[in-house]
Amino acid sequence: MKTVLIVLDTLRRDYLEPYGSTWVRTPAMAKFAAEGITFTNHWVGSLPCMPARREFMTGRHNFLYRNWGPIEPYDDVLPRELRKQNVFSHLITDHYHYFELGGENYHTAFNTWDFYRGQEHDPWASLVDGMALPEHMGQATALNLQNRSRQVREEDFSGPRTIAAAIDWLRDNHHADNWFLQVELFDPHEPFYCTDEYREMYGDSWTGPLFDWPTYSEVTENPDAVEHIRKCYAGLISMSDKWVGRLLQEMQQMGRLEDTLIILTTDHGTMLAEHNYWMKNRMPMYNEIVRIPLIMRLPGGDMAGTTCNGLTQTVDIMPTILNHHGCTLPPFQTGIPLQATIRGEAVRDCAIFGYFGMALNITDGRYVYMRHPIREDGGPLHAYTAMPVGGLNHWYPRELNGQIEMGRYFSHTYNLPLYKIPATGSAPAPLRGEASYVGRHLLYDILTDPLQEDCIEDPAIEEAFIGQINKVLRRYEAPAEQYLRLGLTPPQSQ
Repeated sequence: MKTVLIVLDTLRRDYLEPYGSTWVRTPAMAKFAAEGITFTNHWVGSLPCMPARREFMTGRHNFLYRNWGPIEPYDDVLPRELRKQNVFSHLITDHYHYFELGGENYHTAFNTWDFYRGQEHDPWASLVDGMALPEHMGQATALNLQNRSRQVREEDFSGPRTIAAAIDWLRDNHHADNWFLQVELFDPHEPFYCTDEYREMYGDSWTGPLFDWPTYSEVTENPDAVEHIRKCYAGLISMSDKWVGRLLQEMQQMGRLEDTLIILTTDHGTMLAEHNYWMKNRMPMYNEIVRIPLIMRLPGGDMAGTTCNGLTQTVDIMPTILNHHGCTLPPFQTGIPLQATIRGEAVRDCAIFGYFGMALNITDGRYVYMRHPIREDGGPLHAYTAMPVGGLNHWYPRELNGQIEMGRYFSHTYNLPLYKIPATGSAPAPLRGEASYVGRHLLYDILTDPLQEDCIEDPAIEEAFIGQINKVLRRYEAPAEQYLRLGLTPPQSQ
């Protein structure tokens, strides 16, 4: 048994040919979809990058318990579960967050791993004095420009180097069996930097200052700048598609398509001026961010060219891979193997998703309900962890040490005591002139309003979703404060 998991970061489904895009060129993904199963109702779980990756690894939601952080000592993780069945695992990536404070214990779970440098703020190209910043719009940093100076030709970019390394690994292990390969590209995550030919594919005529990295905020730029960013993003997708295509072509030439499960997906999407927002994290969790692509090719191309409309989530990837390799699923994972979903044996009735300390969002595939915190600070709220890293690249401040408690709070931690650390959250940031989202909940019918332009009011649907939220929070053993911060009543036992 063999599996390849291909993860592209920040990949929007509506920019892909298999999901109906008529202007962004993704021929490799289109060919892959024609040979596989396209999931039409696939959703995120926890956001952003590392919380999503913890779900890839554990099959459990992250955002109910803590923020961005490491793999926990009690986690049952995919590579270690595979190892119990003598399945070898290898990670090839240019996703540098794995190698920063807050990304511990992910790559070390694999038998072997390989890392290609140069994305975003990866501390790679070292100049004591730093590069001078040119005139620019949005974000630009000296470190990122220094990294770019080492990536001029397409083959120099860390994404293509990652794919080239994956091809080499497949060749080196051509005759081996029982392995899992995770190939992970940071692209098309911002900054949307690619070679000129890919922007020219889309007729980009931008003559303004450097602008390929919008701020995480409200859109203030003019329509020409918005169009430019969308073309930069499209260009980076097309460049990534080309290299993914090379990997798949190599597998075809080696005969690996006949005996390998291949999954292609992402962690989340992004906002490209829809609803007048850039990027993610600050705004309500619109479909551009949370309804994501998933394509799976079964060995031998079984069920080629079909679609699956069942409700699926990021947490389903881990049990799918374990299922394929004949592994017993660990007791506390909550995902549903995709094999069961495509056979109609197990279909999720709802999916929850969110950022730690922000809204709790839920969908049944027809409606999306966003339940926002009822207090400005998003509380009451604590992070529960055995790894007291405060998020991306920082520890919790020492001023909190006197407020940290310890205890045993959840069964899924295998009786390991946890730190209970005071935390703050927030509702999404409203646009200028809009009312606060604190205590203001949103309901959308995405069948009749796929762009989520108009909220609806339907007390019966809202009440049904509240019931589902309560049910899911009990099932996932969520702390009582997750109910309270959303204006719900926790179970009496808590």
